[in-house]
Amino acid sequence: MDIWTVIIAVYIFTSIAAIIMTYCEQKRKKIKSPLFSLIGYFLCTVWPVTVAAVLVAIGHEALVGKRSNS
Repeated sequence: MDIWTVIIAVYIFTSIAAIIMTYCEQKRKKIKSPLFSLIGYFLCTVWPVTVAAVLVAIGHEALVGKRSNS
């Protein structure tokens, strides 16, 4: 099993968990707007990519900072 398989599996699991939590919250608050539901589900699938991009940028900045200090 290579690293990309693990990364994709974690991403899918995280997205599904976020979608389930969003669905439960919308049901609890009785939100019936299809637009807000669609936006919520879309954001559930996008935010893990945003977090990953920020973490990669932070790691890259730390790596570049160490090289310039050496």
